[in-house]
Amino acid sequence: MAELACPLCGQQVMATRQGLARHQRAGGGQCMPDSRTAVNIPAIGCSAVVVSMIAGLIFTSWTVFGVFSLIALAVVAVMANTPGARLAAADRRAIAAVERDASARGAAQPPVRDVAKDAEQLLRELPPLGSTVEDAVAACVKRLSPWDPQPLTVQFTKLARAHVAADERILGLIVQGADTPRGAPLLAIITDKALVVKDKGVIYRDDDPEVDSGEHGYLASGARYFAFSNNHVLRVAVEARRLAASSRRKATVPAGRPPERLIREARDAELIAVEWMRYLGFDDAAATPVGADGGIDVVSARAVAQVKMEGKPTGRPIVQQLHGVAVHEGKTGVFFSLAGYTPQARTWAQTSGTLLFRFDYQGAIEPVNAAAHALLAEADTRTP
Repeated sequence: MAELACPLCGQQVMATRQGLARHQRAGGGQCMPDSRTAVNIPAIGCSAVVVSMIAGLIFTSWTVFGVFSLIALAVVAVMANTPGARLAAADRRAIAAVERDASARGAAQPPVRDVAKDAEQLLRELPPLGSTVEDAVAACVKRLSPWDPQPLTVQFTKLARAHVAADERILGLIVQGADTPRGAPLLAIITDKALVVKDKGVIYRDDDPEVDSGEHGYLASGARYFAFSNNHVLRVAVEARRLAASSRRKATVPAGRPPERLIREARDAELIAVEWMRYLGFDDAAATPVGADGGIDVVSARAVAQVKMEGKPTGRPIVQQLHGVAVHEGKTGVFFSLAGYTPQARTWAQTSGTLLFRFDYQGAIEPVNAAAHALLAEADTRTP
């Protein structure tokens, strides 16, 4: 707040939107009177000049005009030096100072962000669901401007591969400085379903972190606290997480999908894969005969598929083998796995165009990479 010198006592007085603040003199007593007489010096000066001109015309004498002009100037000088005039001028300076101060504060403040709009844009800009961990991390690392991206990319990629599921979208990355110069920073990944935290030797996944979206909002998980003010992209990521959760609640399973059926053995899985292949648009899909099939379990005119009902994730060599057969026959490669896929297999499939699906013992499938998500979404839109 600006301060001005009082024209009566010389003290520094606070400026307000109404003028100078009322104050006590140094020796006691109210400095400013209860009523202030506003004196318009320019108006008085103009009136005095007009009176001088009229007097000069009446008496037709320059001497009379000069005398009246001197008298007018003396009156203006005396009126300008009255306490009321000085107070009025001080009030005008105080009001102008307050207005300048308010304008400076308004110019310094950043524009108000539309968090919901920014969250929607974030969801549009992120890689599609099912993209590789490398692509998802790279899209978020570029928002960590104060930090060196190269070592963080390696650390976040390892953390995401181990603790982020294939059906999750990475919305934001958090880096919290260490307490000591050589200490490792706290890392966290916020997805549309959970918060993954790495604090030195402690790594855990929190599916229900505490969120406060108020003015001084934060994201908390146990003793770990992430303030929005310290992480400028965190508030947008939290809002994007809320929007993603809302869209999942609204989503319904299309009625035209193959019905769920209990899978007891590998042949059951192959027959379920046939039904899903037909739903995906390969209408002539059929299971190959039981026995040596060269790794191909379902065939059609435009695609070949392999089904793995094993307890461990499918690795890259097996996915590469299917891709080789598909390229040789000029078809699309489709893979169904009960236990999912290794990160290397997912990366290879993303670059080669192989479709990866994961299925459960009830016969429901889940797309794992972007190509599979796109094909399943297209099939759902064809459902009447």
